[in-house]
Amino acid sequence: MLSSVYGGKSSRIFTQRNHSQNSCTAFKQSIQKKMMKEIIEKALLKESTEFNGSISELKEQIRFKKERKFNLDWISENEFKALSKFSLGTLIIDGFHGAADGIKAYGKLTELNNRKTKIELRTKLRIELYIVSIIPILTITVAYLTGKEIPIWSILLFPFIVLWFWFIYRLQEKSLFGKIKKYMSTELKNAVQQQNISNKTFNL
Repeated sequence: MLSSVYGGKSSRIFTQRNHSQNSCTAFKQSIQKKMMKEIIEKALLKESTEFNGSISELKEQIRFKKERKFNLDWISENEFKALSKFSLGTLIIDGFHGAADGIKAYGKLTELNNRKTKIELRTKLRIELYIVSIIPILTITVAYLTGKEIPIWSILLFPFIVLWFWFIYRLQEKSLFGKIKKYMSTELKNAVQQQNISNKTFNL
């Protein structure tokens, strides 16, 4: 009788302890995911601008003004992808468009109450940064398994390489953002004014 009582108590204690450990592990994983998400969000570039007109008017003017310093592809009704015509240090792989196709930005159109359109621009974490980050992990793992030593200075160099690539991409992304904002706010407006002047001249 006593052994069954003690056995039942120890089983409940073990179950409670195991449940507590699982809860603690899940909580730590949740915190780690949240921190990683915040780090990635801070590494991305986000800007916005406004167009003086509705979404339909903006899209009509984009169809009219096809000359621009970047390529533009529509993803959905109100979302687009802008690609730089020149990219430095990026992977461009045929057949893998979207994963590795040069410096790019994503845009989302939102119509405001004052007959204006908000254009939200953002970037995504580039696949090249993932590759550059994975290389040192693989190098250290292979060296550990084979028993080879890696100089400490080379290990310390890897974070600076990742930051260098991120800095090069950020400069190009900011340049692309500037071209998109100039096109949306100035070049489209000028193109419409020129079209109106041409129409008036033709009517005369």
